[in-house]
Order: sequence, then C-alpha cells, then structure tokens
Amino acid sequence: MLYIFYWPHGEVSKFFLAGIKEAIRVVVLTNPREGVFRLYYNQATPNKLNHLTLVNWWSGRLYKSPSLPPADKVYHDFQGRVFNVPVLHAPPWHFVRYYNDSTVNVTGGRDDKLLALLAKKLNFKYKYYDPPERSQGSRISGNGTFKGTLGLIWKRKADFFLGDVTMTWERLQAVEFSFLTLADSGAFLTHAPDKLSETLAIIRPFQWEVWPLVGATLLITGPALWIVIAAPSLWQRRKRDHLQLLNDCCWFTTTLFLRQTTTNEPSKTHKARLVSILISLGATYVIGDMYSANLTSLLARPAKEQPIGTLQALEVAMRDKGYELVVERHSSSLAILQNGTGVYGRLARLMRRQRVQRVRSVEVGVRMVLSKRRVAILGGRETLYYDTERFGSHNFHLSEKLYTRYSSIALQIGCPYLETFNNIVMTLFEAGILAKMTTDEYKNLPEHSRRSEPVTESESKESNDPVENTGTGQTQSDSTIGLEPLSLAMFQGAFCLLSMGYLLAAIALTVEIQLHRRRMNRKTIHPVEKSTARRSARMFYLKQHFDRMFRIIYVFIDRALGHDARE
Repeated sequence: MLYIFYWPHGEVSKFFLAGIKEAIRVVVLTNPREGVFRLYYNQATPNKLNHLTLVNWWSGRLYKSPSLPPADKVYHDFQGRVFNVPVLHAPPWHFVRYYNDSTVNVTGGRDDKLLALLAKKLNFKYKYYDPPERSQGSRISGNGTFKGTLGLIWKRKADFFLGDVTMTWERLQAVEFSFLTLADSGAFLTHAPDKLSETLAIIRPFQWEVWPLVGATLLITGPALWIVIAAPSLWQRRKRDHLQLLNDCCWFTTTLFLRQTTTNEPSKTHKARLVSILISLGATYVIGDMYSANLTSLLARPAKEQPIGTLQALEVAMRDKGYELVVERHSSSLAILQNGTGVYGRLARLMRRQRVQRVRSVEVGVRMVLSKRRVAILGGRETLYYDTERFGSHNFHLSEKLYTRYSSIALQIGCPYLETFNNIVMTLFEAGILAKMTTDEYKNLPEHSRRSEPVTESESKESNDPVENTGTGQTQSDSTIGLEPLSLAMFQGAFCLLSMGYLLAAIALTVEIQLHRRRMNRKTIHPVEKSTARRSARMFYLKQHFDRMFRIIYVFIDRALGHDARE
C-alpha cells in the first residue's frame, strides 16, 4: 500500500517523521510555490530511517518517470547500514555462545555464512543480539500476542531473522518470507533399537507363524510313513503289530529331522524307502539348511527391536509402551500438532499426559533422546540428522519423511528490500551454493563425533534421494555396519535348549524307572494274592463242610430227644 499525504505549507513535522516505518511506503506532496509540487519518499535511501527524500517534482510535467524509484535500484547497495539481527543457537544453522551480560558470540553455522554473503553482496553490516525469548514463535495467540523472534519482527522491533525458520500459514499472518533457503522435511527421532535377547536367538530364524507348521510337519510325517507301510497289510488283513510299527515310524522320522544316524528302518520296501528319502531331503535341505543359514546370519549380525519409523507406530508406542513425544517450544512442529487432525491430533492428545512436552531447543530434545530410551522428538530432518551425527549416529533412529517443510528468511510485512534478498537467495539456491554450505557443516564436525555407522532410516529409498537429501552425501542404510565375531554369549539359546533337553530326558528316565518299578511290584504281588485267595477259598469250603456236619448232628439229636419226651 502507498500512503500519500499533502503538506501544503512549511516543513514536514518531526513528529510525523518519527511515526514513519520503513516497511510503510509514504509519499508527501508539498507545494512550495504556485504551480510547483514536490514529491518526498521515505524509501528513496537504503540507510536512512524516518527520513523523506526528494525524488521528483511537477511543474507543468513530471521531472522524471517513474514517479517513485523502484526498490531493486534503491536497495541494491545499503551503503554500510547496520542491522541488529536476533540469533538463536540452532546447529548447524547457528552456533551461539551466550554470556551472562546478555551478549552473544556466533562461532559459525550455515546461516551465519549466508548472512555474511548477503552483507558482502549488498554492502551492509549486522550485529547479533540475544532476543528476550530464545524461541522462534509459532503464531499469533488468542490474546493478540506473538512470542519469539518472529513476534519481534511482527512488532517491527527487528528487521529480519535468519535461521531454520519454517514457512507456515500461521506465521504468514505476521511476517513475510523470502525465497526458500532450505527444502527440508519433517521427521522424528527416537533412540536406536536395542538388540534382542541372544538367548532367544535360536528360535528367531523363523517367525512364530512358521514354528507351528514345523511342529505339525514333524507330527504328521510319522503317521504318514506308517500309512504307507501298513496300508497293504490292512487291506490284505494280515496280522501285524501296528502299534509297534507306528512307534517305530515316529521315532525314525524324528531321527531324520534331528539329523541323527539310524539303522532301525521300519520297513525294507521300496515305497517306505522312497518316502524316507523324501522326508530326509525335506528335513535336511529345506528346513535344516534354511534354519542354519538364518541362524548363522542372525548370530553374525544380532537382530534388533522393530524400529519406530511411522507416526502410527509412534502413536502405538506412546499409548502402549510409555513413550513420550517432545517438540521445540514456539516451533512449527508444535503448530502442526496443535492444529493437525488425524494422527497428529491423537499424538497431541497423548502428549497432554506427559510432564514435559516442550523443550528449549532441538539440541536439548536430542540429548533427552540420548539419555532416555522412551523419548522421541519431532522437528526438521536436517537439524535432527546433524545433531545425531554430533552425538553419535549409532545411538539414534531417524524416522521416514513425514511432510515437506521449507525454510527461509523472515522479514517485516511490506519490507522494501524483500525482492533484493529474493534475487540473491534464489541465485544461491539454484546454483547449489546453499546445499554446499550445508554439506560443509557436516565436514566441520570433529573427528570424535563422526561415526562409521550412519543414522538408520525407515525407508532407505528416501534417504538416497539426491534432491531431498540436500547434499549430505550420506546413505542411510545398514550396509556399512560391520559383522560381529561369534562368541559363546551368542549361543546362550543353544545351551539353554540343551539344558532343557537334558532336563526332559531326566524326567522321562525318572518316569520310566517309576513305571518299571510299579510293573515289577504288580508281578511280585499277584502270586501272593492268588495263594491267599486259594487259602481263603479252602477255609470257606471247610467251614461250610463243618457247619453242614454240625447241622445234621443237631437235627438227629433233636429228633431223638423229642420222641422220648412224647412217650
């Protein structure tokens, strides 16, 4: 917008000049004498604020055209103007040291190099200062305030801010953004997955769905071999001990699966031998060799827990496993969670249960992830990647790319030198100089921070994308991780399984001994019981015989005495 004021008499008031902001285009028309008009413009000089400069006049016709000087010609040279720029510590964009007297010392960073390049090209100077709130700012709150460095620009207390500033719709209501300085994507960072228990490595080559099928195969092959052998005798009705044959078939197939040598073949027929050969080949080359190869690879490269690579997996981990998600305060990541729907809205609701939800900077969040295993931080992928390289990439897991985010320079609304900044930044971006600056920051890492094991990602295809990777030159696969030598600790599962086998064998031996003793006791006790029964039968027979004799004698005496009595 262009504000035009008519000042017919006298000089322009100093109070009027003091109220003019540089981002507001102000033209003042004066009429020093009849038939003559002068045009004063506040954006005619790049290094003077609250100042009106004579740019044109009219006396029957305009002195020159266009009436007002274009901004690209005015601001191509700032003539040594000094800008006060707020700065935040956010590696690799700015490395800042804070002092107790509120002074700062910027020791480097990609955006510090970019600002130095702009200053050299446009002939201006800059001075960093520590903003009151060491945060960027996310949006205009409901009470009409905007916190952070972007709030200073919105209040026109700062000219511009250069850093990892993501363009969002909420921020566009308060500031203007230049051409993008970084094409990035959102991601979240978690602790590297732990190694799975080496004790259970012996059952890990096959997934749990495979083991029931292997067990069913072991149970079916014995009866199947028995059917092949016993079928002719069944339909020919020949007498044979089929129960013993089934027992022999089951033990024979078990020895084949366990790769044990045996000469106790259940049958010498060609059909039985053919089935035995097929079972042996299947057990050896299909199940046995596949299992051995997978087990060897797992022991050489120990398996790890399933990494958290998607937002859905993060939601499940926060809901069921006690994970916590933190974000940088007043950042675009926080605004995405607060304004998002779907999985973002559910994550924001889960975050309300946490004691700590926001951190001062991404670096603080990465340190939390390093010290606490069940913490994740959401932010820009390039920032997270750089911090993981600083603290040891083998300690972290970087998720897949969630959404596209663009960073740029934040300036005041109506900033007159926005187009000048855009031209330079656009040239640097298209020429690949900005990507080269970012790559140089990775090369400047100290040797003790560099690791041979790069950060793992959920999708290796995305990590190798030359466009989105911004020239980091790092592949995010596990191919460079060295193999570990085998040790006895890796065979804990085998020793445990061997101990379980010995335990089961001891239990089976004990049971067999007890059954054998009972059988022997029954054989020794049975003849004694039989003789006792015979002795009891004899006693019963003698008793009956004596009772009968006594009864006959009693009747005889009774009859004899009764007859005499009647006589």
